[in-house]
Amino acid sequence: MTGPTARETEASQPSAPGQAAPVRSATAQLARAVVTTTRSGLRRLRTWNNSSGARESGLARLVEVHALQVAGDAFVTVALAGSLFFSVSPGVARPRIGLYLIVTMAPFAVLAPVLGPLLDHFRHGRRFAIAATMLARATLALVIGHALAGKTLSTTDTLALYPAALGVLVGQRTYSIARSAAVPRVLPRGLSLVQANARLTIAGVFAPSIAASAALAITKLGGHLWALRVGALIYVAAALLALRLPRWADGGAEVRRHEQRPRLGSAFKLGQPDPRVGAALRCASALRWLSGFLLFYGAFVVQEHSIGGLPKAVALSALAVGLGAGNFAGTIIGARTASVPPTRLNVALLTITAATTLFTALDFGLLTVFAVAVVSSATAAVSKLGLDATIQQRVDESVRTSTFARSETTLQLAWVVGGAIGITLPTDEIIGFLVATSALVLAMLTASGGRRGAPAPRPT
Repeated sequence: MTGPTARETEASQPSAPGQAAPVRSATAQLARAVVTTTRSGLRRLRTWNNSSGARESGLARLVEVHALQVAGDAFVTVALAGSLFFSVSPGVARPRIGLYLIVTMAPFAVLAPVLGPLLDHFRHGRRFAIAATMLARATLALVIGHALAGKTLSTTDTLALYPAALGVLVGQRTYSIARSAAVPRVLPRGLSLVQANARLTIAGVFAPSIAASAALAITKLGGHLWALRVGALIYVAAALLALRLPRWADGGAEVRRHEQRPRLGSAFKLGQPDPRVGAALRCASALRWLSGFLLFYGAFVVQEHSIGGLPKAVALSALAVGLGAGNFAGTIIGARTASVPPTRLNVALLTITAATTLFTALDFGLLTVFAVAVVSSATAAVSKLGLDATIQQRVDESVRTSTFARSETTLQLAWVVGGAIGITLPTDEIIGFLVATSALVLAMLTASGGRRGAPAPRPT
């Protein structure tokens, strides 16, 4: 008799090794499915981004630039947060966070009086200004990476780290005000200013979420330096894309056809009182104050108090997911509130948020913590969209960048004050959320008074 063939011998082996081929096949099928789904999602995303005339006007390209730059920011933020704040105990983290709050406010001492007017004067070069902020942050990200590469921070590393982090913040805010001032220049006919701002915000929600996950993985595998190197490459790609924005995004003496529409209303010069801009800024500042307060106070409360017996990591994750979900929901809702009178919208946003913080103070738990994160983030997103659109509509382009610099300075100051109060209050959930409720009620009463007694705007 002849012996068994090779195929028969292979079939007679134990089943466990023979299962390798089906496993490899299943893995390959899963990989192909992921690639196919990703490609399909990217095609749909590009179709959405190019819709309503956004491709022809240049808005789609600006959204792509924004997505890349917030992804780069996410890499820097993950590296800094993981090395300076979350790797130490809360007692050590409080002084570091206090220093971080001071550092975050410093760029605005430069932006409002210096960079805002400078960008207004050279508004015909907005593309190059945006690209310059990207290249500067790419360089500074590498500096931060080398400073964090060691196991401990030496004096030399500290002297390099904090100025570099400050420079990244200056670049972020300079980009932000230049981009906001450029939006009316690339606005397509098929979209309102609120809808255009919402597209940018949606990109600013999804891109950093994906980038932060990638940054965490790269940091774990290769360390902070490699994560920041990738972030620097993303900044460079964003700079190259910014240079490909359409020429009319730069601004100048000419006025685009859609900017002459009556719906934009009368323009106001810098320094002239505009009650609509002032009311929108007060509402956005109150909600930005709450954002800074909840970010730090909420994190410390969740760390020191068990919520429903859950692990701290689960509670912190619920807070983070709530903030992200609220920001996205607020962006979607904000794009549909263009027809709501601004004063009425301001009162509604503040009232809803105050009711949520009061409910959290009275019944502190996982559900209320998640609810206050969602509601506060959503209302802040809606108010910011309204503020940006109001400035873009009612402020003359010759001083639009300066006005955005002033508004961003006010909002950042509110955020810093909220964060400072959050890290100084005792971690008693009732006290903290009652303080937040009181501040929001005061802002709501102010908005209600302004709604009844606001004078009619004076056109120039």
